[in-house]
Amino acid sequence: MRWNHFGGSLVFSALAAACLPAAWLLLGPVMGRFDAIALTVVATSSLYLVGIAPSLRRGIPVALAAGGVGLVVLCFAHSLREVAIASAVIVAVARSGVLYRARPLRALALELGLTMGGLGLAGFLAGRGPLELALALWGYLLVQSCFFLVAGVHERAPVTGPDDPFDRARIRLLSLLEEDPV
Repeated sequence: MRWNHFGGSLVFSALAAACLPAAWLLLGPVMGRFDAIALTVVATSSLYLVGIAPSLRRGIPVALAAGGVGLVVLCFAHSLREVAIASAVIVAVARSGVLYRARPLRALALELGLTMGGLGLAGFLAGRGPLELALALWGYLLVQSCFFLVAGVHERAPVTGPDDPFDRARIRLLSLLEEDPV
């Protein structure tokens, strides 16, 4: 199932939130509750990136890179808040920096709004128990679903083309000229 549209993203947010208490119960006794929840947050952000990518071929490398960066964050994070903020930044950079394109200031404003709104709602809903944390994850992903309601965001073209730098520059110029002025 793909969730690179609003409805699919909503379904993913509900499924991810439902999996968080299971991770609390299954992984918590083995690796500690903090590590279990933090690992679930990092894994959820990577799975989210695979699903929102325009294609699996583009999504899998991005998700693997995001997961790798997330694992590095896990090594140094002291709180779940730090893991959540780092994962949100990773999602924002991967989504608007690699997978999709929009005008730079528009992409920055969109990602700032979605990241701050998602983290704000998650912080409001968060608590100490597994159900409150699941609700917080659901709230964050619910806000992220709004990405697909914004007009002017397009799939980023894959980096392929001629080896000649002049041909690459011509193709890039033509793509800029064909871009919507809004």
